[in-house]
Formats: sequence, C-alpha cells, structure tokens
Amino acid sequence: MIHTIQTVSDYIEEIEKLINDKHHNFYFRGQDDAFSNTLPAIFRSRKLLDNEDNLFNDFLMTDPQLFEKCRTNFERMALMEHYHLPTRLLDVSSNPLIALFFAVKGGQGNGEVYIYKDQPNQDKLAAMLDQRGWHNLIAEYQYKVGVTHHNYFKKNAFSNEMQLESSLARQSMADKSSFFQTIKKFYQLDNSYIAQQHRLWSDDYLNYFENEDANYFAEFKHDLQTLPFLRLFEEAKRDIPSFANKLNPLELIVPKIVTIKRMSRRMENQQGLFLFVPFIGDEYDQSVNVDYHEIERQAQAAIDILSLYNADNPNEKEKYIIPAKYKRSILDELAKLGIDYSFIYPEDHAKKAEMIKNKYLGL
Repeated sequence: MIHTIQTVSDYIEEIEKLINDKHHNFYFRGQDDAFSNTLPAIFRSRKLLDNEDNLFNDFLMTDPQLFEKCRTNFERMALMEHYHLPTRLLDVSSNPLIALFFAVKGGQGNGEVYIYKDQPNQDKLAAMLDQRGWHNLIAEYQYKVGVTHHNYFKKNAFSNEMQLESSLARQSMADKSSFFQTIKKFYQLDNSYIAQQHRLWSDDYLNYFENEDANYFAEFKHDLQTLPFLRLFEEAKRDIPSFANKLNPLELIVPKIVTIKRMSRRMENQQGLFLFVPFIGDEYDQSVNVDYHEIERQAQAAIDILSLYNADNPNEKEKYIIPAKYKRSILDELAKLGIDYSFIYPEDHAKKAEMIKNKYLGL
C-alpha cells in the first residue's frame, strides 16, 4: 500500500499502526528520489559487479590503517559501504525517522521509505526458488522459520556465515564461476533429494553427512576440497582461525539483515544495520549467457523476500511517498526533533559550518 506523507506527524501515525505488530522486527530505508529499484550500488553496473573483488581489495590496500579495528571481512565491507564504495549492502535503520530524513534530504523527485523484516515473505521466497527450478527447496526454509536457534535471514557481523559470504566477495571471477557451478549442482541435488527421499538436507547438516545418506551428497562433499572452496575457506580463516572447511549452501541464496558493531558516531546515530543482498550465481557462470537486466531482476527478487507487503494485496509493497513539495518542511520538522545533518553526519564539520551559516542567512 502506498502512504502519502505530508508531515512528520502523518508519518509517525502510519508507522505506529505498523509497529503495533510485536511479532516482527522492522527496518527502514529512505531514498530521496523515486528509483526503479532498491538495488545496492554494486548492481548498478556490470563492470562494478564483475570487479567486486578488485573494488574490495584495492580499497583495502589503498588505506589499510582505516581498517585496523575491523575483525572480519564483513566489518571491512560495512566500512567500505560507509565511505560510499559500491558494495552489495543496503543501508537500513531500526529508526523510522532516520529513514525519513534520508527520504527528504535531497533529490528532485518524491522521497520514498521502504520497510523490511528479518523473516521472509514465504510467497516471494517460493516464487524465487520456483523461477530457478528448485521449487522443493522451499521446504528447507519453511522448516526453519520460527526456530529460535537458527535464522537464515538475521545474522550478526561476527557470524561464520557472514565471514564466509563477505570473503566470497573477495574471490576472483574464475573462482566464483567454479564455486557457483558447484553450488547450483547442490541445489538441483537437494531439490531431487527432498522429492525422492522426503527428507531435508538441513536435518543432517550438523552431522555433515556422517549418516546413512552420506553417499547422496558425496560429490558435493568432494567438491568442498577443490581449490576455489579451499581458497575461500583460507580467506575466512585469516580472521577466524577456527573456521571449519564446510558451508551450508542454503544460506547463500537468501538475503539477510545483519547487525554490526557501531564503528563511528555516525553509524551509532543512524542506528544502522545492513541488508546483505545474496550472490545470484548466474552472473559468474561463464557457461550461461544471461542478460544483465535478468541479474538485476533476480537481485531485486531476492531483496523483495524481506520487503513488507500489503496484507490485503500480496503484490503491493508497503511504501511511504513524500511528495517533493513537502520535503523541505518535513526536513525542518525533523530538525526540531534533533534529527538534522549534524546529528546524521556528526564527523562532517564542514556541513556543520554550512548549517550555521545558512541559519543566519535565513536559508
């Protein structure tokens, strides 16, 4: 449902209706123009996506001291996003007013606020899996929803899973190609396993195939010893020496809300988290000729798994539109609530000076 917002009080009233649902955590993202998608910067160009490893490694080499306090590759990626390097992270906030600020702070068109959860929209997840030819895999995720000891869709920056996936961003194009060819074979295998054996691979993951069904996934277990996987595991071990040479492919295909240590006053004030957009796989498979617009579509479909949809219209996202003519007045209202540029960007002293100047110029 589209909600048109003219004042901060309008917005708060609409948000209060939403957050009365205590069964979910909600996360908010503001965009100051009406874009055709909500993709992170790395997906805005094929050249950027093809050079994800080089972007990451070059920035790391250019200013290594900047990353001295980072303990994992995910923290490094988050800091790169903080400094506007294109990554596969979407900035979100647990504070809806922060998202509103970003929706009205600039841009020529209408502002927008989108809402996400850390539990999946099962229909969107099933549709994504079905489009990839792995419709039986939905059973793996339905089984896990609501289980308190595991959540595929909510992680923290220090988890082994986020270390693995952020380390994957640093791997070469050739290694990613080999890696995802193997991973896609696993999805096909698990899709058949569910249909034929009426069991879930995730049931046996903790035993890591040390059971009577080990032979069914023997080829995948063997592939974990090939060079692309070993190089990935070694990269993960640079930060986490105890990291085991294993992974759960079911994690790789889904988006995640990731909590992180606040590494600056800016991140603290913005109450920031990240939505990690998963690797699609086809973009690295040199044996598959895929139009880049299809990669963008698949990435957006992955993000939409965590988007909040209208309960009465399952194909309509919940979205708050701020018409351009109301942006300035809402920005002034937010400033009275203490949410202004100096709060959002506390280290930007040039911006603070500009704000003081504009105050006395009546701007």
